[in-house]
Amino acid sequence: WTSRTARRSYVLRRRRSPVRAVWSARRAHFSPPPHQRRSTMASMTLYTFQGNFRAFKILIAAEYNGVELDIPDFKMGTDNLTPEFLSKSPMGKVPVLETSQGCIFESNAIARFVANIRRDTELTGTSFFESGQVDSWMDWCTHELEIPATMWLYPVLGYMPYNAMATEKARGDLAKALSVLEAYLLDKTYLVGEKITLADIHVATSLIYPFSLLCGPEYRSSFPCVMRWFNTCVNQPEFVAVCGTVTLAEKELVAKGGSAAPAAPAAAAAEEDGKKKKKAKNKNKGDGAAAAQQQPPKEKKKKEKKAKEAGEDAEEKPKKAEKPAHIVALETLDKKARSSMSMDAWKREYSNCVTYDAAMEEFWKMLDREGWSLWKQEYQYNSDNKKLFMTSNLCSGFLQRSGEIRKWAFGTCVITGLAEDAEGGPDMSVSGLWLLRGQEITPMLEANPDAEYHTWTKLEDLDSAETQQLVKDFWTRDVGELIEGRPVLDSKVFK
Repeated sequence: WTSRTARRSYVLRRRRSPVRAVWSARRAHFSPPPHQRRSTMASMTLYTFQGNFRAFKILIAAEYNGVELDIPDFKMGTDNLTPEFLSKSPMGKVPVLETSQGCIFESNAIARFVANIRRDTELTGTSFFESGQVDSWMDWCTHELEIPATMWLYPVLGYMPYNAMATEKARGDLAKALSVLEAYLLDKTYLVGEKITLADIHVATSLIYPFSLLCGPEYRSSFPCVMRWFNTCVNQPEFVAVCGTVTLAEKELVAKGGSAAPAAPAAAAAEEDGKKKKKAKNKNKGDGAAAAQQQPPKEKKKKEKKAKEAGEDAEEKPKKAEKPAHIVALETLDKKARSSMSMDAWKREYSNCVTYDAAMEEFWKMLDREGWSLWKQEYQYNSDNKKLFMTSNLCSGFLQRSGEIRKWAFGTCVITGLAEDAEGGPDMSVSGLWLLRGQEITPMLEANPDAEYHTWTKLEDLDSAETQQLVKDFWTRDVGELIEGRPVLDSKVFK
């Protein structure tokens, strides 16, 4: 009894020990923040080939959650056909995740598994409802986005034969899916909630290859909200760690070589079939055709010429897409009032300069004051700027919507002031300084629907030191430096 009493007393004292409480507090104090913590799970192995876009979402989710994955070298057509691998993946497909408890196949299932390893990162949403929304977008992407994207991409990569009709349909179906995404993102920063989730990771990684290989600037220009969201996602550190820097396509890549050859015989056969039908039709015209053959050759030729002209008039000729009035005005200005300043030459000077001081000195030498004008831009609703990343998205969206007049414009959009996490913040202002062709702001207002929400002030005294310093500040100052006495938080260049 005495020993039992002593043992119970020892246990109670140990539970109440202040040393244990202090140690727990210190451990919590020195614990790293959530985004720096690494998972304590046993190491897992991901089987996939290099560059597999379906593995991107898994690897990015692992980056967000601090999950370490082993990725051995893997060769499709060889390694995936071994009995050992087929026991992991019944269909011999990748990716496959091997864990201490067994294997998981299908990329969406693996991505959800990795995303759910930690709940504090909220990759699957902050609530049960948001988790359902994430699943909705993932399923939508698999069926509505990935299928047309791969049908367009695979012939270019040589994975399947080229078919003109299939490619054209895939291009149209992808545009329909992107239109749905465009409408949804019109007033949203992310697909679910106010932060990146697995939904954003899945959809964005499915668009990396189409946007970097297939969809040229003209194709992408129809989806400014999608591009704003896409650029926000792929520039996150976790995305860059997996996918690197994403470079958007300057022009569409097309299938090359013999893969496009089968379409030619089909077209020739169709043409030959059309000729046969035409001959048969002429043969069955009856007495009218015979009478026509009996006419004198000269008179017959005249009638055939008139009939041909009448037929050409009757056919509806495809109408050319009319250019917007502001583009026509700028092109007319280039023809009738040629400028001594080349915008391309200035953009090259700015991009390749050794120092900005030298670039600005060259700018004032190049500037044609009659052919070009300088405008200061000030956002009218700066009180709405509560979050820095949302304000940065506002600037990115503005630059994207100005793409129509890129040939005649150069400028910067700058955020200055205090961010939301700074003392006295948020106090953020959006402003900019633009070089535009001509002496009016009209082309900007007509090309960019967001321009009306900004106040535009023309800089008149271009020879004054104060004006030239203002232009230099807006075009050359970096984050942390001052513009008009306010620190720069972000700066984006339109060129």
